[in-house]
Amino acid sequence: MNLYKIFRPLIFKIQPENAHNLAVNYLKFLPQFNKLFHHPQNYQNLHQKLFDLDFINPVGLSAGFDKNAEIVGNLFNFGFGFVEAGTVTPLPQFGNPKPRIFRLHEDEAIINRLGFNNLGANKFYENIIKINKSCQQIIGVNIGKNKDTEDFASDYLTLLDKFYQCADYITINISSPNTKNLRDIQNSENLDYFLSKINQQKQILHTKISKKTPIFLKIAPDLQSGQLESIAELVIKNNIDAVIISNTTISRVPDLKSHHRHENGGLSGKPLFEKSNEILRQFYRLTNGKIPLIGVGGISSGCDAYTKIKNGASLIQIYSAFIYQGFSLVENIKKYLAKNIEKDGFKNIQEAVGCEVK
Repeated sequence: MNLYKIFRPLIFKIQPENAHNLAVNYLKFLPQFNKLFHHPQNYQNLHQKLFDLDFINPVGLSAGFDKNAEIVGNLFNFGFGFVEAGTVTPLPQFGNPKPRIFRLHEDEAIINRLGFNNLGANKFYENIIKINKSCQQIIGVNIGKNKDTEDFASDYLTLLDKFYQCADYITINISSPNTKNLRDIQNSENLDYFLSKINQQKQILHTKISKKTPIFLKIAPDLQSGQLESIAELVIKNNIDAVIISNTTISRVPDLKSHHRHENGGLSGKPLFEKSNEILRQFYRLTNGKIPLIGVGGISSGCDAYTKIKNGASLIQIYSAFIYQGFSLVENIKKYLAKNIEKDGFKNIQEAVGCEVK
């Protein structure tokens, strides 16, 4: 029985950001309660090793749910293979004025214009070093800049220093549409300078700490082919370990039904599925499958997740869909993937990656 679907009408009567805060507090203070209803399964054909990390399955939680690393350890009770916390900025910031999250019920989508609201790097660090995680729990840290920082590289270098040792991987978020001019870093000239700085700092930290923490880059879905070609060249040149495709979109498909469809902000959920898939396929081709890709955007079923994998994603992340379906979605996706990978004659998920693009 999916208890979430029973309680969802009541939850949806609560303003979205308040409902989110209630969910975080529930998972923070009643973590054992979840174990009564969730019994994660392990599927051998979903295991894979990437960046010297052992992923017991490819289903991850995208950044944005646990912004301050308050509950990241408890989220593994739902069966995730990895969890990404953040986005965290060096200094605390409130973000954009409320209301700033909107449910598009009829479209199974979300529009948000949060603006990297978080408690800052010091509080985030306090929380993350307290986590008593097992070796199978892979935790990523998603980092961004404060809205008033003019030197766009400085905040990221500061956060790289702070979290390089304690994170399993770090995601560079330069693709949120809700921080003014942030996406301009994706422009070729800015990005080359930016990624070279990141790469230099990564090498310094690797030597200093004797630990190689993978660096991921999260890009927008609203990029043209020429921009994608440039980004592909620069991530290879600057030794970026993986690319997350994609963040929310500022475009709007014409058939959105919800009365919230005209709200400003980034759109996520089902309407993003095809757009993010096209970017994923293009990037897989541009990099010849040499860089692991994480597929994000519109995944609401095991079939959707498998489509991402066959189009070039080694891993996938979900967020918006579990707002509509609950965390049981994680196990449903894993079960579907394990069954269909075997059905298609693959011994392991890695054999299926990009099979429809190659």
